[in-house]
Amino acid sequence: MPLRVNGRTDVRQLSAELGSILLDTLGLTAAIEWRARQFQKRTGVLCQLTMDPATPANLPEDYAATIFEFYNQALSNVARHAMASRVAVALTITPHDVTVKFSLPPA
Repeated sequence: MPLRVNGRTDVRQLSAELGSILLDTLGLTAAIEWRARQFQKRTGVLCQLTMDPATPANLPEDYAATIFEFYNQALSNVARHAMASRVAVALTITPHDVTVKFSLPPA
């Protein structure tokens, strides 16, 4: 089936599907890093991502998918509403907690 991109919605859908594939094959850390790069390219908003190196690699699939979706939605909200030139994101995952901090540092 040929790929047709007919506008913004199709591009977003394609991006979401690609993120899902990366999440499934490379894991949460790589998918989040990829998404930060794509966000920066698409919006021009500098995305400074800090992830705890101790992030577990073996999260249950539904947990990883939920964290990735939350992250995507938060970046979309930054792009739509924050009128920011930069965003700093800090992600920490422990066996009992997930902490994601978004801040808009001064330019």
